[in-house]
Amino acid sequence: MGFSEKKFLAMSHQKQEQNILKLFSKIEKFWNFEGRHIDLLNELQMCLSWLNYETPSNLQKLTYREFLTQIVPIEQKFGRNLKDDEIIILQKDGAKQPQNKIEITLILDNLRSAFNVGSIFRTAECFGISKIYLCGYTPNPTNQKVTKTAMGTENFVDWEKCDSTDKLIRQLKNENVQIYALETVESAKLISEADIREPAAIVIGNEALGISSKILQLADEIIQIPIFGWKNSLNVGVATAICCYEIRRK
Repeated sequence: MGFSEKKFLAMSHQKQEQNILKLFSKIEKFWNFEGRHIDLLNELQMCLSWLNYETPSNLQKLTYREFLTQIVPIEQKFGRNLKDDEIIILQKDGAKQPQNKIEITLILDNLRSAFNVGSIFRTAECFGISKIYLCGYTPNPTNQKVTKTAMGTENFVDWEKCDSTDKLIRQLKNENVQIYALETVESAKLISEADIREPAAIVIGNEALGISSKILQLADEIIQIPIFGWKNSLNVGVATAICCYEIRRK
């Protein structure tokens, strides 16, 4: 950015913070380019000193982990709370060969949150889920918020948009696919005790309303994750991740 002290201090406090946050992002982006990130660190240290923030004198010699220890508290003080898609992951994706996919599909029944859907795509790719059905008004990867949270995994998981969840379930049952509904009802079997066999489909319900009684009646079995706290249910993305892990573990 190359600001002089006079020009930097003449900015509004909000503008100063915005420019420092931009420096944080650039430093993370160019961390593995030593010459570039050292120059940016020098600029950052100078800007922070003008605002009377204390930073280590050897900032340029810190490891990435040590750098975050020093900088994240300042970042949080400025009111910046990163989402998953904004965090730079230094390890290279694709270092491992993808494992064989399992004949398990996910049916997302009228999910509203694009961030949850993106999270589920990421989970599905990591655990080798073969396909995701996006039913009703569930957003799909043409939605920018879905792709931001999915972080590229939407390119590795087959998906299909469906208008009707019950019509899809009837079609899959005709193809001898077992249907399991993930829901917190008294009659549900613990997922650890359920005998889930391929090919199978797991119905994931709306964040606020859950799975409708109509869809529950179509399921071959209702499964649940044991909950031990005051809250009756988990976030839908978290619940899906636990479910996929348990199925893959078996």
